[in-house]
Amino acid sequence: MPVFVYEAKNLQGITVKGKIDAVDMNALTTSLREKNYFPVKIKPYSNAMNIDFNDYKKLTLKDISIFCRQFAVIISAGISIVKALEIVKEQTENIKFKKILNFIYDDVQKGKSLSEAMGEHKDIPNMLVNMITVGETSGTLDKILDTMAAYYDKEYKQQQKIKQALTYPAVISIFAIIVVTMLVTKVVPIFTNMISSLGGQVPMPTRIVMGISDFIKTKGLFVLALIIFSAILLKYLSNNKANKLKSDKYLMKIPIFGPIYKKIITARFARTFGILMGSGVPLIECIDICADVLESKTVYDIMMSLKEEVKKGAGLGETLESRKIFPIMLTQMMKIGEESGSLDNILKKTAEFYDTEVETATAQLTSLIEPAIIILLSVIVGFIILSIILPVFSMYNSFS
Repeated sequence: MPVFVYEAKNLQGITVKGKIDAVDMNALTTSLREKNYFPVKIKPYSNAMNIDFNDYKKLTLKDISIFCRQFAVIISAGISIVKALEIVKEQTENIKFKKILNFIYDDVQKGKSLSEAMGEHKDIPNMLVNMITVGETSGTLDKILDTMAAYYDKEYKQQQKIKQALTYPAVISIFAIIVVTMLVTKVVPIFTNMISSLGGQVPMPTRIVMGISDFIKTKGLFVLALIIFSAILLKYLSNNKANKLKSDKYLMKIPIFGPIYKKIITARFARTFGILMGSGVPLIECIDICADVLESKTVYDIMMSLKEEVKKGAGLGETLESRKIFPIMLTQMMKIGEESGSLDNILKKTAEFYDTEVETATAQLTSLIEPAIIILLSVIVGFIILSIILPVFSMYNSFS
């Protein structure tokens, strides 16, 4: 069946765009009018039309959290899922997410369940799809979505706190590089040329700085282009899930950063597992979802290896403790939760504890990085000043 892209206006005058299959343009026009859409432009879809830079962006945790919150509020008011999708997709600011919601809206109208329609889009987290399935089955979709909104909101806030902690050192580092480059390429050559013209002797520190200055002038643009290319390549590779999983075991071994990364993984595991258990998801399914959501190769392998033991009746806390991947506090709390039948609540509280630990650790790391950068910058600037002063003293001694 041919595929068409359309642009139409709804009853509120809002422009709606989408892609849909239909027998022909007349059938598509009729279908759109039945939905109270008034076609403005319709044309056949081709792969050449599919070039959209928004498709290369990814959905943020904030986008997903807002969607879950809005959808939960709307359907809790008794509005149908189809109508709720129509309302939410019009309010979504993320262009890529709006396109995805348009496809989901069309699929749900054709009779698919919400979880089936969302599951066809790789940008929608698997955990959210699974939780929506649970909500549809149990009739508690609004509560599930409200829970997921809180979950993604906490994940987003944790992510932002880590970024904020590293932003200041990054800005200082960039500023320091610019200042040093200006000194080396603009200030130092003036003094060295003057000294050379007067026949003064050029000391070793000055010759080193002059060499660096010449290198920056001749090959600076090439080095800058190489750095930019490397940064883009690194960003691309880091967005690839397979590469993320491969780099995971090395991240855990990095001094200072490794323990913080372990705490982040621990907090995410506790929060995710607690929500899944509290929503009535079977234990084995919780293990599968958790292993996928955490995006950690180390944790994934361990979760898959202990699944068979749990199936045979082994306790999850005890089995995890034997693997020695998570802190002893987490596994001990899990044992208590399993014995008392309140594993979900204990995991949620444990997640909050490790969230605080991550926040404290990142703050401490920032407080260490900042003086280290300042000291390094002071040493570099001091060396440059020394390279300027030494020839002056050398000339003074030769004249005196």
